[in-house]
Amino acid sequence: MQNAFFLNAEGFGGMLSCMISQLSGKTPLDRYRCFETLDVDEARDIVARHFCNHRLELASADTPFDACQNRVAGRHLSLNYLRYGADVTIDPGELADFYLIQIPIAGTAEVTNGRQFVSSNTGTATLLNPDRHTKMRWHAGCEQVLLQIERTFVRQVAVRMAGTELGPIRFNAKLDLTHPDLARWAKRLRGLFRGAEAGEVFGKKNDRSQDLMEETLVTSLLDSQPNTVSPMLSRTSGGATPAIVKRATEMICDRFHEDIGLLDISSYAGTTPRNLQLLFKREFGRSPIQYLQGMRLAYARHLLISGSDGLSIAEVADLSGHRHFGRFSVAYKRCFGETPRQTRGYQTLG
Repeated sequence: MQNAFFLNAEGFGGMLSCMISQLSGKTPLDRYRCFETLDVDEARDIVARHFCNHRLELASADTPFDACQNRVAGRHLSLNYLRYGADVTIDPGELADFYLIQIPIAGTAEVTNGRQFVSSNTGTATLLNPDRHTKMRWHAGCEQVLLQIERTFVRQVAVRMAGTELGPIRFNAKLDLTHPDLARWAKRLRGLFRGAEAGEVFGKKNDRSQDLMEETLVTSLLDSQPNTVSPMLSRTSGGATPAIVKRATEMICDRFHEDIGLLDISSYAGTTPRNLQLLFKREFGRSPIQYLQGMRLAYARHLLISGSDGLSIAEVADLSGHRHFGRFSVAYKRCFGETPRQTRGYQTLG
């Protein structure tokens, strides 16, 4: 079986190279076989146990149904290989509890997740958001590797990265596997598949290294794939910053939505306003108040693109610490090149 996804290291039609044996007929994660069947109902029932209830129907009788799933579960995610052989339609509705990344290693599929439609192939994968209705058609000969990630785990990692509570977390459903950032993420995923194939990861309960690998994979995904948290993660980081600056940024992250000023921040950090301004200028190239304003605007953009709980733009302004609506709109357009209303109208992650 010549799966480009595994054998070609040049694009993400084959970025997970060297993960399976070159023996003909070998499938990814073969040692973790769940089932093989020619029966549609049996395949649907077993796959539902691992993912969620769904409709599975033959879309054409031109090719025989020949389903197979291999699966290994970690602490917060699972790796999978899945095929149906025939042309099938799949309707799981909302996944509810998990995100699902589907990467074709052969053939093609068409996927709708909410308002997003993706034609998927070995160069284009899909990411299903759990709170959006999903419908799929896997064409005959389609084989995919799947990464299933707990919804709560993604949120935990995102909150730790952003340093504050967040609204809904949704990703762009289309993964461009040729993008350099996703190429680096794919390399991490390849390592997990390779480790699972060798029996080195997955299966060791309470293993801290497993936790770290899973956390790193999700962190890299949040950094690499456009999502509603992206505005909160793109703020400049000071790296190995002085303790005073760390205390100041921690306060800003915790209390940016409150009416705080330079004196509040410098008092909390344990220094003078003048010294704090000098430190921020050196570390970030901007003042503490500019850093605070950037945090507020980033959070407002996060709420707008996530469509958080149907909030009005005025409510978004208030929740992000902006008390004057007119000044908020002006500052937002200056920062992002569009008005808050335009951002809401351009939502693509719904």
